[in-house]
Amino acid sequence: MRPVLLPRTRLPNLRSLLKNLAKNPRDSNSLTAIDALLPRSKLLDSSSSLLLLRALSASRKLTRARTLISDLKNKGAIPNLFLFTIVLQCLLPDAPIKDVDSFWGEISSGSSNASEFITQLCQFSKDPHEIDLVFRRVSSSRFDLSREAYVALIGSICGRNKQNPSLAQEVLKEMDEKGFEVDSSTYFAVFQSFCRIGDVFGADSVLRGLVAKGDYELDVSIYGNFMHGLCISGKLKEARKLFDKLLKRDHGGLEAHKVPNLKMGRRAIFQLKPSNTMSKDDVFGAYFQALCNADKLEQVQSLAMEAMENNVVLESRAYRSFVRALFRANRVDDAFKLLEKKKIGGFVSYGDISNEVIERLCEMHRLDEAHELLLEMKNRGFVPNNQVLDCFLEEHLREGRVGKAMRFFEEMKGSFNACTCGVMVCGFVSNGDIQMALSIMEEMVRKKMTLSFDSYNAIVRGLCKCGRFEEAEEYVNRMVENGVLVSYAAWESLIEWMIMQACKNSG
Repeated sequence: MRPVLLPRTRLPNLRSLLKNLAKNPRDSNSLTAIDALLPRSKLLDSSSSLLLLRALSASRKLTRARTLISDLKNKGAIPNLFLFTIVLQCLLPDAPIKDVDSFWGEISSGSSNASEFITQLCQFSKDPHEIDLVFRRVSSSRFDLSREAYVALIGSICGRNKQNPSLAQEVLKEMDEKGFEVDSSTYFAVFQSFCRIGDVFGADSVLRGLVAKGDYELDVSIYGNFMHGLCISGKLKEARKLFDKLLKRDHGGLEAHKVPNLKMGRRAIFQLKPSNTMSKDDVFGAYFQALCNADKLEQVQSLAMEAMENNVVLESRAYRSFVRALFRANRVDDAFKLLEKKKIGGFVSYGDISNEVIERLCEMHRLDEAHELLLEMKNRGFVPNNQVLDCFLEEHLREGRVGKAMRFFEEMKGSFNACTCGVMVCGFVSNGDIQMALSIMEEMVRKKMTLSFDSYNAIVRGLCKCGRFEEAEEYVNRMVENGVLVSYAAWESLIEWMIMQACKNSG
């Protein structure tokens, strides 16, 4: 039997019901409406069941909610991680984690592992705020997570665009207090995060902890990240001093594996002896990229001359950093000159630099020049990478060049992956062609491609704007059941937007 969908006309009514229960959890009319739906709960689709759970939470009918979640768990359509987040974020949003764990244990016949679910949430959640709240609740209740869950928290906090290394350091501290071993790679993740935001004081404190473990090699990843931190924080003299120290053959300093007694008041990195595996090319490359990231172009060009004098060959990633810096300084002509030089010289880095130039041209909306360079690349036997292709298509669609984007998509179809198809889905929705977006999406389903949150989200919002709410809800159900929406909080944000759209459409 096909699950029952909540029709568009009932979405505003459900929102009204939830508002009434928020004001008065004992509202008799609302409770009667909920009781009428409960006997049919096994026939409801996923989103309708979740709306019912939301209403039960608003009326504090937790026993009935527990029964409904148990039914959903037995039904097996909604992943256990999502069901756990219903307890965490909807039914017991302010309770200690141990109470959430206990509540879930009753649903799952005594077997509960909050650490496992929190680990999964860290791996799949798109919302940094969601992860931060989880840790705050864990920390405030002194709940004991597993070592793996703490490591996953740190990985999530340090791996996102807007990093929060201070919070990650709090997690490190809690791990240490609870007697968990913190491995070198976890320390390095926090160290690197501090370096990326230019907090060299924070990086220094974590580096001391890393060195104290005595099992980490002080290679170019350590020194390169620290030079980056020094440069973007304006400490250019210190960065140069560190570069000069690394070039010295004797590499004077303390061996990291001997757990040295580092002095306070002087940066730890200047007291240590770097790995012998670090070459002169590595040192130049790391410093070159650090200066590029800080947009210090005069120093970069001076260093490039110095590298030539020392017979140092800079890698492609160093030149890509240089191209990004040139574009940020609006020195596009200089970027083209660099590309021409590499083309004439026949260097391998020509392909990498071309990819970078095309991507930056697209960001500046200079699409004709980007297309010309793309064709030149292909003619010279170089293959543009998927990131460049995605950027090229995305900017064409953003500017309404739908026909050109589609022709290019068809020509290059064999080179595209799920991410590229997702760009096309979002682009067609933004240009008002929901049918073409649906066609591409269904083709992805047939080819068993992984569909992203962004693709589903675009489709759902596009359908709602066309008034096709029941179809939109079917896609929301897919998002929940396929693990694209990993948490109740993510679902609630989307469904609230749908309810508001339904209210607007109903007048």
